[in-house]
Amino acid sequence: MVHTFRILSHEEEDFIRDFEIHSEQTFFDFHIAIQDELRWDKSQMASFILTNDKWEKEGEINLFDMSEDGSSDLPVMHKAVLKEYFQEKRQKMLYVHDLFSERAFFIELVKIAEEVKDKKYPFCTRAEGRIPQQILIEDNNIDNILYREFEDEDFDEDIRFENLDDYGEF
Repeated sequence: MVHTFRILSHEEEDFIRDFEIHSEQTFFDFHIAIQDELRWDKSQMASFILTNDKWEKEGEINLFDMSEDGSSDLPVMHKAVLKEYFQEKRQKMLYVHDLFSERAFFIELVKIAEEVKDKKYPFCTRAEGRIPQQILIEDNNIDNILYREFEDEDFDEDIRFENLDDYGEF
């Protein structure tokens, strides 16, 4: 069977992408198809969030096992097969493409059809609207990020450590 998923963005109202993907393919195949279509950097983290009809989280499929010892019970994209999670039209999920800013696409299964022989899946069947930015970075200067993190009356910005030996003086 072939699933047709519709992807929408709340940031760009005219953004629509439809993808046909074989039900035997993995979430990783879908992830790569999305990244390729949008010409995004594939090295960035992403995650699929399985939801109910009200877009409330029911599960998660990560790009890779994020536990320290590799023993997480959460499914990973390259092992999770679409048909194991999507069997009916109107099922929903989110595709979180910017984990730090918690930005995501809304995805809904809009059609289930028979496979067309000799067709290579997945592929984009509809591409409309402006593509949202993949990652939002307000300030990528690590010093400014750390300063904001520790900005309070206990933080003395005049203290500078040249090396670890200086730390022992305090």
